[in-house]
Amino acid sequence: MTTKIIETYLQDHHAGSAAGLDAFRRVADGHGDREVRSKVGRIAYDVAEDQRSLETIMSAFDVKPSQLKDIPARAAEKITRLKLNERVTQRSPLSDVEELEALTAAVHAKSLGWRMLLEVDDDRLDKSKLEELLNRAREQENELEELRLKQAPKLNQS
Repeated sequence: MTTKIIETYLQDHHAGSAAGLDAFRRVADGHGDREVRSKVGRIAYDVAEDQRSLETIMSAFDVKPSQLKDIPARAAEKITRLKLNERVTQRSPLSDVEELEALTAAVHAKSLGWRMLLEVDDDRLDKSKLEELLNRAREQENELEELRLKQAPKLNQS
């Protein structure tokens, strides 16, 4: 039997995953730095695999993604694209920085989810798979942090 709490927890993480995957794909397509586009594109592929792993876990608990959560999360991700970053007619270098910060935060939230599930005592959870997912999330976070810090000179642009 699945408790409502873990059902909600898994659905909330799925909603975050749905929005995060959209953000990864957008940054992979539109970031101002070619290296970032390439590396984020590769990470986006991994993020999609991580989402499928989450859906497998959800299935083990007979939990389905909630469209009532996924759709608003994805819409919120799209709305964040409308923020004003000092420039109206062209892309701001600040967008390059803030997008990587958002992706890093998203991956950190994902790692928190995997870490929490490792603490849950339930035979439906494959602990070795969760460890693998947690390690991959930490690697993604480190890689994104390196990319983010390389963007620091953009803060000095006018």
